[in-house]
Amino acid sequence: MVADWVDYDNPVQRDGIHAVPMFDLDRDRFCQTLMRIAFSNDSLASKAVLQSILALSSLYRDGLQPLAVQLKDAALQALMVSVNAGVHGVDAIGHVVAGILSCCFEMQLKSNGEIWNSQWVGHIVGVKELIRDIKKPCHHPPGSDNSIILNWVYYFDVATRFSLRHWRTVLGCQSFPELVFDPAANTSCRLQTALVRASFSTPVPQLSEHAPPVLALLGEICGTILYPWDSQYHSIEYQDYLGKLETRLETLELSDSRVGNESEDDIKITDLFRLAGLIYLERTSKSFSGQSPKVEGWVNKAFAIIASIERCRQPLPIFIIGCEARSDERRQEVLRLVSKTQTDPRVRNMHELGDLLQSFWVQDDLDVESEVEYVRKVSLVVSTCAAVPIFV
Repeated sequence: MVADWVDYDNPVQRDGIHAVPMFDLDRDRFCQTLMRIAFSNDSLASKAVLQSILALSSLYRDGLQPLAVQLKDAALQALMVSVNAGVHGVDAIGHVVAGILSCCFEMQLKSNGEIWNSQWVGHIVGVKELIRDIKKPCHHPPGSDNSIILNWVYYFDVATRFSLRHWRTVLGCQSFPELVFDPAANTSCRLQTALVRASFSTPVPQLSEHAPPVLALLGEICGTILYPWDSQYHSIEYQDYLGKLETRLETLELSDSRVGNESEDDIKITDLFRLAGLIYLERTSKSFSGQSPKVEGWVNKAFAIIASIERCRQPLPIFIIGCEARSDERRQEVLRLVSKTQTDPRVRNMHELGDLLQSFWVQDDLDVESEVEYVRKVSLVVSTCAAVPIFV
């Protein structure tokens, strides 16, 4: 069955790989890297990569049907058998790739409304735990196939950390106790959520070294920003750290994140990530949702970029910047970008992003005096999702 599907020039298979989320990677080279790993040897890990590619391609071509499920299940079965035999050497990167492709499969199902759970997060947890368990996992030359894959994993890690920072936390559920898990009815769900949060609270050593600087800084923000009630929040050391973090983002040269053949829009999207990082850092570290000249300057630059690009496949910066849209004109501009992005058939359905933005705007309009802290407002909106929202 698999042999009949293998075709390097098949546009369906190319589109399946081209549809996977990524940031600041040469998409053509990335796809070639995945195919090299899939055909690198006859190991179960390589077979799992190939089956994962075919499963995703089948899902994009025909939607959820038996063949896509069969291919996905075959990939997971191959991974389980391989793990039982021990993961060593070159097989490890195959496990990583197949795990993230399985995550992409589940994200596509969730975005299409086929399922409504957080199973996609579990695949990222599994990949991160595997990388942690491998001896010296991240010592790969920049630009190598392994480094490209680890860069890819880090993007998933950062975007998911953002989701978990706001989804169904104590802060997000204080005003709505019904959002908290019922200990009697959801024991398994509570346990899984606790394990996931524990995994994402501990970074994988040196993984960020393979990411572009702007993404590494955004990951640092998501992993280290304290809430105002934390005992260390007002310490001189912490405030000094925040100032240095802002300076690093402000002075970041976009050329440091270039991969060599980006379009003009790709370069602008990298700057959107930088501006989103600055806005989020200022909002969360100062814990306010009102106006300030500093934030307004970054927001104006961000909306100038949004007005000048046709598509942005990365939801995270659009959400952070979109939350700053106070006027109907700017809100329409954000929704226009989301709508235009959706015209690419290889882009995952972004209705969740649009729904979250509109929910935030409603909360923002009701908070006339800006009395509700930014973090609380974002957490409340994100927590209304029945499953962990996707910002990858």
